[in-house]
Amino acid sequence: MKIASLLPSCTEIACALGLEEEIVGVSHECDFPEKMKLKPVLTKSKINNSGRSDQIDKDVLEIVKKGLSVYDIYEEKLKELNPDVILTQDQCEVCAVSLKDVEELTNKYICNAKILSLKPLVFEDIFDDIKKIGMVTNREKQAERLIENLYSRVDNIKSKTRNLTYKPKVCVIEWLFPLMIAGNWSPEMIEIAGGVNLFGKRGKHSGKIDFERILDYQPDKIIISPCGFKVYQTINDIDFLTSIPKWKKLKAVQNNEVYVIDGNAYLNRPSQRIVDSLEILSSVIHPELFSEKKEFAFRLDYLLQNSING
Repeated sequence: MKIASLLPSCTEIACALGLEEEIVGVSHECDFPEKMKLKPVLTKSKINNSGRSDQIDKDVLEIVKKGLSVYDIYEEKLKELNPDVILTQDQCEVCAVSLKDVEELTNKYICNAKILSLKPLVFEDIFDDIKKIGMVTNREKQAERLIENLYSRVDNIKSKTRNLTYKPKVCVIEWLFPLMIAGNWSPEMIEIAGGVNLFGKRGKHSGKIDFERILDYQPDKIIISPCGFKVYQTINDIDFLTSIPKWKKLKAVQNNEVYVIDGNAYLNRPSQRIVDSLEILSSVIHPELFSEKKEFAFRLDYLLQNSING
């Protein structure tokens, strides 16, 4: 079986199911496991993903307003590889190539592949997607074992947070300019990890928020994890937050409870590593109970003091 994966999370899941050798092509953003970077690349972005938050947002909006996709597919390379299965998504038009584009290419007989498009909106959907990929690639048993292991880790966290008397108020920031808070599966993860979700809505896309609203609610902990950004990219853009006049009036800032998490690898990527993300969240929200993934969450003041950059 030849598999083309046009989404990093799909690539991660396929590899976790033992399909590394069957993957013949990936997206330009597929970076885990490391050897996936050596696979033929099937997509490219029309925008500069290494730019500043405000410019990326502006470029994306301009393309979307024209009814265009943010990404292109290398048609000839797809035709050459001729995959049996294409893994893609229709959850977010700015996260990967559009389902419409993939379908149009296959209809042109560039390849005769079966298309599996995923649309995870809530935490449970990610586990269902693992099952779906297992089914379409004949890895049902491997998928079942993986899901069982993941649920065991989730249950371990739930058992420790279920009866907590203190649950801190948590705000997860998913974009710096415009300021946006995390939605979809993030609100559930905050609650499983023993926190109180302040703003994001379960199953709903991330939404813009006015800074004054964050100030009014005074979260105990703030987690900054911009979608698609590595830690150094977040720090390069952190002045969008820290330059706000009332930034230092936030209780979380005063108490040194502002953290940065790699938004490219965690929180925003709906693969089996979403449980890693949950464990990282847990170590931030209740460090007295969890320490397994503490090293993946960085206090903002530490990063600023040590001039962490690219």
